[in-house]
Amino acid sequence: MVNLHFHIHYLTSPGEQLFVDYHPQYKSSEQPQRIMLRTLDGGHWIGNISVDAETTYIYQYGIQQIQGDVMETKPARQIRIDTDAKNIYLFDFWRVRQNLNQIFLSAAFRDVILKRDLSTRDKLPTLPDNAKNHLSFMLLAPDVDPGLVVGVIGDSDFLGNWQHPVILSDHAFPVWKAHIPVDNMGGTVSYKYVLCDPESGEVKAWEDGGNRVLNYQFPGETGGRHCVTDEGFRHAAPWWRGAGVAMPVFSLRTKKSFGIGEFLDIITLSDVCAQAGMKMIQVLPVNDTIANKTWKDSYPYAAISVFALHPLYINLQDIAPFTKKSHAQKFNRDLKKLNALEQVDFNAVLELKMAYLRILYDQEREKVFSTRAFKKFVKDNKSWLLPYAVFCHLRDENGTPDFNQWRAHSTFSQRAINALAKKGSKTYEDVWFYIFLQYHADRQLKEAKSYAAEKGIVLKGDLPIGIYRYSCDAWMAPELYHMDEQAGAPPDDYSELGQNWGFPTYNWEEMAKDGFAWWKSRMHKLSEYFDALRIDHILGFFRIWQIPLDQVQGTMGMFNPRLAYHMHELYRFGVEGDLMRYSRPFIPEYVLYELFEDDVEYVVQNLLEGIGHGHYRLREFVNTQVKVRDFFNQEKNQSRKHLIRPLYQLISDVLLLEEPGSEASGFNPRITLNKTFSYQALSDHEKGIFDTLYVEYYYQRHDDFWRRQAMWKLPPIVNATDMLICGEDLGMIPAPVPGVMKELNIIPLEIQRMPKGNTRYGNPAAYDYLTVCSPSCHDMSTIRGWWEADHENAQLFYNTHLQIMGQAPQTCYSSLVEMINREHLNAPSILAIFPLQDLLGMDDQLKKEDPFAEQINEPSDPDHYWRYRLHIDLEDLNKETAFLHRVRQLVRDSGRIVE
Repeated sequence: MVNLHFHIHYLTSPGEQLFVDYHPQYKSSEQPQRIMLRTLDGGHWIGNISVDAETTYIYQYGIQQIQGDVMETKPARQIRIDTDAKNIYLFDFWRVRQNLNQIFLSAAFRDVILKRDLSTRDKLPTLPDNAKNHLSFMLLAPDVDPGLVVGVIGDSDFLGNWQHPVILSDHAFPVWKAHIPVDNMGGTVSYKYVLCDPESGEVKAWEDGGNRVLNYQFPGETGGRHCVTDEGFRHAAPWWRGAGVAMPVFSLRTKKSFGIGEFLDIITLSDVCAQAGMKMIQVLPVNDTIANKTWKDSYPYAAISVFALHPLYINLQDIAPFTKKSHAQKFNRDLKKLNALEQVDFNAVLELKMAYLRILYDQEREKVFSTRAFKKFVKDNKSWLLPYAVFCHLRDENGTPDFNQWRAHSTFSQRAINALAKKGSKTYEDVWFYIFLQYHADRQLKEAKSYAAEKGIVLKGDLPIGIYRYSCDAWMAPELYHMDEQAGAPPDDYSELGQNWGFPTYNWEEMAKDGFAWWKSRMHKLSEYFDALRIDHILGFFRIWQIPLDQVQGTMGMFNPRLAYHMHELYRFGVEGDLMRYSRPFIPEYVLYELFEDDVEYVVQNLLEGIGHGHYRLREFVNTQVKVRDFFNQEKNQSRKHLIRPLYQLISDVLLLEEPGSEASGFNPRITLNKTFSYQALSDHEKGIFDTLYVEYYYQRHDDFWRRQAMWKLPPIVNATDMLICGEDLGMIPAPVPGVMKELNIIPLEIQRMPKGNTRYGNPAAYDYLTVCSPSCHDMSTIRGWWEADHENAQLFYNTHLQIMGQAPQTCYSSLVEMINREHLNAPSILAIFPLQDLLGMDDQLKKEDPFAEQINEPSDPDHYWRYRLHIDLEDLNKETAFLHRVRQLVRDSGRIVE
């Protein structure tokens, strides 16, 4: 047996106690053992156990608190117990999540960008049986250039007297190790870590800061090991910065794809990126969105399953050649026809591709079903795969994804799933067709990810904030969602009336009961395809914009969760009188003339009723926005559909929204209430009162409350995998968001046209290192489209931001695009991500002629058709070596890593 001694310095608060959880590596699936540490000063904690020799132990520190245990962040520690050891002394530092090390410990860096070739490395030798005492240096340093190694050097003979470093082994990367014999029984040594050439041992860089100091003492002349684990190589400044491209999968274009981008197109895009020095490919969500089988299913954020991949992104030729010549000939004709289109024809692609997939299923199913890979895929994914496949069958059979309308099976039943998917059942072939599709989609996306990784390129996915109301997820577990509400976003510069996504909101209390298992499963599935992830609308984990089901526009929403004002609070602000004046639509006669002009008489006579003193209220059949929409969608009323928008505005013309269930005792200020007629009718004194309570409610009242919400939800989600996590934190940002994201190592987004703070344009030169910067994104126009759509704005940007005097050109020339791209490349941000359209905009021969046809989404349009497709085949773009090498040179000149 060997005595293992734990030492860690951590200053605790009263009532806290440190412990160590440990287990042999070969028992990793079992519950770890725990020892409680002891202290005399509340800062230095010690403990010891006896363990078996010739065994590797895994251990991790934690804090026992009244509210529950808190573990130090990963990775867990390892110690090898050698045969000759008698006493092993471990000197450790607590691992905090808010540490740059944690960024580089992500799969994106560890497994792709900074991946080390360990196949040529020798394992760290075990200590000889006649070993003396040893010092073991262990450094957790994931952020080391793959072309260098780490050494340790110091003021003693065994550390080279500051002249000759001892090279550490990277076999346990990201932990670097060296075991060094020492002749004395104790002493003090000063040391530093250095970066060295692996062949010559020449020191290439010294770590920054003062010397590290190690005091050691052994009880005897042999058999002692003093192990110090240091946390991170201290670089003088952040050294790694990279660039990448953003493009939805459906927007990719190759000669082999079938009218829409496909997973295997990412392989050709990887070749393009490798030439251009890009280290990341960012895509939009890739889950199955086929709900109603119309072009409206093109919306990538409304998946019918958060686990299933989109069948339309499957490459047909990769499954198998068509055995019938007639099928092959027709396929080639259809491929040529669809690829000749400028944009995606979603309806045509859906109809034709699903028909060809049916043919390939009939042709190949027996061969595929017999393979070991297919059987393993079904076994590994059975929990979601079978319900999804049955859901798709029932959607087809009933002509709708709305399970509330199904003739049978509207309520989920695992027994029914098993029966419908059982071999020999009438539904077997229809159900297993969708399993066949998921197998090939999974295989192809993983192939694309693997190919990109071989090129040193990270594939970055996108996690939508919501789920589709009529999805398999909602069908399987409706209790996890608030099906009586809908999510959206408050108004911003790009959507004046806010956004209504129609998704149900999450029932977080229910999700927490099993430790957020649904979220963890979702993250694990995404990590199979991506090493980095963008969390869409991360603000929704603090609070989500929730809109009642009977309303349409985002202006009628409220944050959830929220702290409504009680009546006595409103009175304390100075709000007086009948609160119905502020919580009911404000409809005086003069407002009607401003909104409805020549239609005032019709509106008054048919839709309103007078309440005296020249004021009106809406009749019950049109007193919500949904009622208005449904009324004018009736054939007899469609000639007056132009009244819908002003009636929506009339309904939303309130200052206070009543808190549901409060019986008119709780109220919430309406978002952008200063834009209402009701506000304009107030006196200056009254306006001041509402301005004060508005600022307090939206910018102060919820800060601590929303921080606690995020820290309850986000840690188990982001800690579920090793993916590099980025967060889309644009819009109306609560005060606690930056601090929480920093604490959890979630990298925020910076877009120049959506700056944070009180400024017109973001300044890339002032961005923090831990940010992702982009000149534009899928929710806005490209650089050229933005410039040429608003010359007044372009002029202001030209003079004030670019600091160029004189008249701005009407046309956004390629030189201007390059100037803006170069500015983002030069930013301190760890990642600069560019829509591919913005990179092509730097070349007059390669850019698309019409800059307004490059925008992927229009957020203000809830019925937007997502159909943008790259105008150039990626095979042809890959041949544009002069352009790609110019991009590569721009990346290199900015100091970003290209190799």
